[in-house]
Amino acid sequence: MTAELVFERIAIRAFRNITAAELDPAPRLNLVSGDNGHGKTSLLEALYVLCTSKSFRADKNAEVIQTGAEAAQIGARIVEGGLCREQRAVLRPKARTFSADGKRVAKLSAWAVKTPVVVFHPGDLALASGPAQGRRTLLDRVALFLEPVSADHRLRYQTALRERQRALDERGPRAPELDAYETLLAEHGAALCRTRERTAARIAEALGPSFERMAAPGLRLDVRLHSAGSPDPELFRRALAEARPVDVRRGSASFGPQRDDLELWVDGRSARRHASQGQQRVLSLALKVAELDCVRQARGAHPILLLDDVSSELDAERFAAVFRLLCEVPSQVFVTTPRPELFVMPEIAPTDRADFTVCAGAVRRAR
Repeated sequence: MTAELVFERIAIRAFRNITAAELDPAPRLNLVSGDNGHGKTSLLEALYVLCTSKSFRADKNAEVIQTGAEAAQIGARIVEGGLCREQRAVLRPKARTFSADGKRVAKLSAWAVKTPVVVFHPGDLALASGPAQGRRTLLDRVALFLEPVSADHRLRYQTALRERQRALDERGPRAPELDAYETLLAEHGAALCRTRERTAARIAEALGPSFERMAAPGLRLDVRLHSAGSPDPELFRRALAEARPVDVRRGSASFGPQRDDLELWVDGRSARRHASQGQQRVLSLALKVAELDCVRQARGAHPILLLDDVSSELDAERFAAVFRLLCEVPSQVFVTTPRPELFVMPEIAPTDRADFTVCAGAVRRAR
């Protein structure tokens, strides 16, 4: 049985241009409207940070802390399956803390699956057409729920990869510490390759039906993981050793999962290179629906869905697909838009919907 998961109350302080905001969301649809640059995206970003410990548009804490404030704070009362908990995040320029019911959380990978959330923002419209990094990030985000240990493998792999490259750059391909780094890389990289293979298969399984619902009838979709590593640790280690001279010249590792790609093919042709812009955007939307489905099944709860101003970037057909998604998914949804008049949705009961306006960082419930 899949549990319902909702924010019941949200409080935000000194987060970007939101000085202080408190809101009581509706259990299904929460429409956040206002002019661009007034804080709509900041509201969704704050929720995402609270749930995942990361921002979907900033790399450093200092970027989200309001000018002149010592810290940004986000708190929420969350109900899952009838049980209530309080979650809190405090972000300072050089530190961040997360707590649940007053107890500080030490392991951020465990925190990131506590309150599952899926975000779709305008940058995600390039998921199908853009660089492989975006698709790798999606793979790893889903893998975190399917196989939580993958976060540890990825962290250890990335650390060893940096140290190996530093040794190559400073001491060359015969540096004595390279064997130790490459043994670590082989262990954690091979594990990461195996996890990504299983995760890609699960995404492909979920992506097929979502693409079929949104795309023109008759299109054939294939999903393939292009693995740049090996699931075999010994093969992995040997490949790294052989690639040392090349990696010195390149300044980066030429072998390993940091070069993986989730390849999408429509009617036998690469979607990235040959699909129309409309098909690519349908694929991007379908990928987020597949992520939602994978996380729901792995976590046993309906993820909270954050949609950031996608109405401004979609044509009528693609917007209609988003509209259907909002009506169909049982998740609590937060949608930002400068055009609230587009969201006439009689399918959602008035008690299940709340409308908010954002102006100069102030969030108010619309009447």
